[in-house]
Amino acid sequence: MVHNIIAPMLARPDLTLARFDVHHALPHTANALIGRAAHIAVLDSELFIEKFMLVAGLKYFS
Repeated sequence: MVHNIIAPMLARPDLTLARFDVHHALPHTANALIGRAAHIAVLDSELFIEKFMLVAGLKYFS
């Protein structure tokens, strides 16, 4: 399923795909164990999203 979504994008020669790894200092809970806490931490932090867009993401939208 993921291949069907990504394959047409990767076939475009003018496309640049970037991946960013983000590490949050999270407590050791069940949510952290299954990865849910990391997803929520990114969405819940307006400051993180703003800084990420200014530092790393802005060049992709200009």
